[in-house]
Amino acid sequence: MIINGEFSRLIGTGYLAKKTNYKQMKRVLFFLVFFVSAATFAQNNIDKELLTQIPNCENVAFNSSRLLERFFGQKNYDSIAIVSNRWEDFCGTTEPLFRLKVLTQIQGRTFSDIWMDKEYLMNFIFLYLDRIDCAKQYNAKQVYERYKIPFGYIYLNSNFDDLTVVWANSLLENNDLQPVERAFCLLYSNQTDAFWQMLKDQKVSGTKLQEVYNEQIRKTNKMLEANFGLMTGVMLPFGNLSDIVGIKPEFGIQFGVKSNKLQYDLSIILRTGNTKKEYMVIYQDQPKTTNHYLGGYLGLDMAYELWKGNRREFDFLAGIAYDGFDAVESGLENDVKGKSINSLNLNFGLGYRFYGRGLNYWGIQAKYNFVNYNNKGGTDISGDYVSLIFTANLFGNIQKNQMEKRLKIN
Repeated sequence: MIINGEFSRLIGTGYLAKKTNYKQMKRVLFFLVFFVSAATFAQNNIDKELLTQIPNCENVAFNSSRLLERFFGQKNYDSIAIVSNRWEDFCGTTEPLFRLKVLTQIQGRTFSDIWMDKEYLMNFIFLYLDRIDCAKQYNAKQVYERYKIPFGYIYLNSNFDDLTVVWANSLLENNDLQPVERAFCLLYSNQTDAFWQMLKDQKVSGTKLQEVYNEQIRKTNKMLEANFGLMTGVMLPFGNLSDIVGIKPEFGIQFGVKSNKLQYDLSIILRTGNTKKEYMVIYQDQPKTTNHYLGGYLGLDMAYELWKGNRREFDFLAGIAYDGFDAVESGLENDVKGKSINSLNLNFGLGYRFYGRGLNYWGIQAKYNFVNYNNKGGTDISGDYVSLIFTANLFGNIQKNQMEKRLKIN
């Protein structure tokens, strides 16, 4: 019995020890699983936070354009207005949104330009025109990726663009559109030449659109344009000047600037060749017969633009110059002093220009020159002359040239 009791006690003690160890293992295992699960949950939560997509203008623009396609097909213009407002609240006014707001207001007969910012109005128009041009390029997708922000996150050649063209064309069927409404519809139906013609003809006067356009024209016209030209022509004299000196070829250069419609040039012209007849001058207090002639013209010339269009221009010309010629040639080697006959030159005439595709033009000038060559004590060589001059000019201002093309000025 003692043996059996002791044995039972020993067995019981072992059993209790095992039971205790088992409970401890369960606790350890529980805490291990808990900490592993907590760590895994924390990591998943961080990954979720890192990968969570925050709404941005690119997504909003894309989703808005899809909604607009559906609502336009349903002719649900109230919903289009709601989408437009929510899109603008999130992204601000972009070119596609500006276009959408204009068409929505015209459709709802609520058009007003009060909300348009004059500082950005023409920029939105230029952005749309750039969009049309870029969409025609073979690499339109790459161009979009580079300029997606100015394009308002709407793809080039998108369904949104097709939608607004169709919409603008349908609005043009209304005969009771206001002139400014018709102008915007012409623009957004891609009839851009007709759009610019309305502005040039002042058909939308009293609107912000016309005001901004006129201001752009004024700024563009005030930009300075540089001029450099080569000149060649002929001098056609009258009176005694014709009998003695005769017709003379002319060669020269000119350079200057043009602002608005007025151009100023410094012109330097040389005339060469012996005279038609010998003539007498008083040289070193003695009469001397000569046929020497080397003429020159150094003057300030003005050209006022009378008419310009279709790469052509007509000008009124006027100038004042120091005009004259050498009658006796000077010699530097033997220290011989020459003899010159000079005069004030006042001239006026007409000019014609044909502008090339680049920064250049070809011109012709016809001017009557009043001169008084006073050959005191010598042969009378009085008489005026007409100058016919052909010019080849590098002319313009790159920035002004670009603005003129954008505004369809010429």
